Amino acid sequence: MLEQRKVVTATPENSETPLENVRSWVTPTRLFFVRNHFELPVIDLNTWRLRVEGRVRQPREWTWDELAALPERTVFATVECAGNGRSFLSPHVHGVPWGAGAIGHAEWTGVPLRVVLERAGIQPGAVEVLFVGADRGSEPDHPEPMSFARSLPLAKALDPDTLLAVRMNGDLLEPCHGFPLRLFVPGWYGVASVKWLERIEVLDRPFHGYFQSTKYTVQRPTGQKGTGPFEFRGPVPFCPGTEGGTETVVVGPMALKSEIVRPQNDAELGLGTNRVFGVAWAGEEAVAGVEVSIDGGQTWSRAELIGPRAAYSWTLWEYLWEVAEAGTYALLARAVSASGQVQPAQHDPLDGGYRVHHSRPTNVHVEAARQSHAHRGDVDTLFYDMNAYAEENTRFPLDVEMEFAGGEGI
Repeated sequence: MLEQRKVVTATPENSETPLENVRSWVTPTRLFFVRNHFELPVIDLNTWRLRVEGRVRQPREWTWDELAALPERTVFATVECAGNGRSFLSPHVHGVPWGAGAIGHAEWTGVPLRVVLERAGIQPGAVEVLFVGADRGSEPDHPEPMSFARSLPLAKALDPDTLLAVRMNGDLLEPCHGFPLRLFVPGWYGVASVKWLERIEVLDRPFHGYFQSTKYTVQRPTGQKGTGPFEFRGPVPFCPGTEGGTETVVVGPMALKSEIVRPQNDAELGLGTNRVFGVAWAGEEAVAGVEVSIDGGQTWSRAELIGPRAAYSWTLWEYLWEVAEAGTYALLARAVSASGQVQPAQHDPLDGGYRVHHSRPTNVHVEAARQSHAHRGDVDTLFYDMNAYAEENTRFPLDVEMEFAGGEGI
């Protein structure tokens, strides 16, 4: 049977990457997770246009052929849904109960956004750029039809790696991934990369649309504008909080994160050498290191990184654990980014159902009657580990009923 994505909701489609069938650093396009808020729009390439307007000197519409004639750039990047891992939280939080598969790594090709913006001529006073998709629909708490829309700070929009993407892994975008054109913002949660793009507007004020005010936001103490995953590197669209001395911050850059792939939770191991394997990513940065604890976080040891280490991209890691005593152990992993950020030990309750990136314990049982003689993994071992990890995660139930709450749902 041909491998398929794991469906979370059918209408609109929201489906996870089946990690048990991923056998390379790059996730195959047909298995790459899908996050849709509304039904797929029907687009005729012959009549489709990209409108660029707002605080620009030369508003215009671009045809597909005109955009295709512009210089291209390719970026490898890991993309994660902002709610990935939500089903692991306890107590339950509202929103689509994603398992671990709302993530993938791909090659993205397109025209740098700055090329189009510079040809339009950005006028003084511009602070953000708005992106509007062709998909339209409503939400339970917003019954009026609306387009999916998000904005970026001007500095991020002008980053040379921010693309108007037309190809994924070398092929034209599939409809579920945004054909014919999508914004692609490497290092940021997938919500920023607006699909089926049809309009760009340069703004002289912050944008407070539904998907970055009511949804895809987290809370922070008033006056704490955040660092790392909350630093927009430009004018920040903060929305005043209404209670509890907090303010609403838009979810943007992906958070630092690591996962233990193998051994699985409740695995039975033996005395001797046991191999701990995992994957880690750091949003806009590269992963500088991963540390492993075998005593629930009291002490930490350095793991070995495997394969490519690049900004935007995930990397593999492994740790050879020498065990001399039988018993139950709580394994933890924490990633360190190139700038020195360290993965947190606990989920921040102010993040609600977003940015689930804390170190989750993996409990294992070492038996005196068993012996382990693990070695550093080869390619076949890495594939086996990823498959075993995916098989374990498929056991988590996914509720097709979507629940919504202010700042937490979706």
